[in-house]
Amino acid sequence: MRLTRRAGASLLALTAATVLLAACTPPPVPPGPDDWTLEPLAIDTHVITQPRLAPPGGTAQTTDTGAGALADVSFSMTLLASDSAGRFWAASAGSFLHVGKDGETLARFTGEHDDRLSQVIAMASSSPDELVVARAGTAPAIAVLDTRTMTMHDVPDTAAGGGDSALFQFVDVATHDSDAIVAHVRPERLGYLMLEILRIDLMDGTRTLLHAEPIELSEAPQAFSDVPPVRLDVDAEGAIHLAVPSARVVLNPDGTERTRTAQSANFPQVAVRPDGTALWWGGESARARATSEIVGGSPEAREAIEKRSTCDEFFRTDALRLSVDGAEHPLPFLCGVNNAVWIGSAWVVSAGGEADGVLVRVTPPTSLD
Repeated sequence: MRLTRRAGASLLALTAATVLLAACTPPPVPPGPDDWTLEPLAIDTHVITQPRLAPPGGTAQTTDTGAGALADVSFSMTLLASDSAGRFWAASAGSFLHVGKDGETLARFTGEHDDRLSQVIAMASSSPDELVVARAGTAPAIAVLDTRTMTMHDVPDTAAGGGDSALFQFVDVATHDSDAIVAHVRPERLGYLMLEILRIDLMDGTRTLLHAEPIELSEAPQAFSDVPPVRLDVDAEGAIHLAVPSARVVLNPDGTERTRTAQSANFPQVAVRPDGTALWWGGESARARATSEIVGGSPEAREAIEKRSTCDEFFRTDALRLSVDGAEHPLPFLCGVNNAVWIGSAWVVSAGGEADGVLVRVTPPTSLD
């Protein structure tokens, strides 16, 4: 390409100005030891493999549609589970996604509308390729999904009730050692349910009742659910962290109550790291001293994160709190999320809806280590 002398001089001046500006622009300030970092995760939003769930005794069928583009704003993810290898599974409406450490898609599959995959309402991992799931619908049960063979088998004796009533079902599941730790609800009396926390052997279905408490059907009025939302997670010790609309509860491994803190939550959530440090969502926001930095991400993803620093603009308004060593600390970001899970060095948090769904890697400050 030929340049006139004037054009060449203008280009030279522009280049010099750009170099000068770059030299004067300070580099991004890295997060300090007391800063939380919030990093939008880019994932492959296209289908790479779509194996169908194999019928009992059958084999899975797989189709390959090739890789798609990465995006950090997509549809809402309602379920998350660590795969115990620093990666995680995400799911929504029967669509499952296995995400690698760098955001790459390791596997993806989608159930048919009447498929058992579409009935999964909670999940946890028992190995990198196996998910323990709580299934609702006409035959609620605890089941194990092998994502390599695309086979699902029910854990023996875990039928939660007949018919399609949501009042006889498992509502959340975690894993510890070779057992499932399960939240189960059943009718108690008019206007009340009985919440039961069970330890279930994944091999033979042997169950142990660890804890029980009543829940009013009128709790969490904004949830629009037949069953008030209940979430649980388990730390390395086996302590059970239980989030219900009226309280944040920590149970000892044998089910005895360790702590209880009152709250009023419509969409309670909890995600705990192995040492018992936990993120809780519930109740109104409080004055917070914590600071955070959004690292990377598209403008749209950053906006989706930034606007959730207040809890009064969205349907899911429950605020975030950190509990560590028995003390609680309010955090001024990511109000009212869909789900969260610890993946080995950080939490992965799902927030937003169909137009602004984001997955965020939330790394605690080094001062918490």
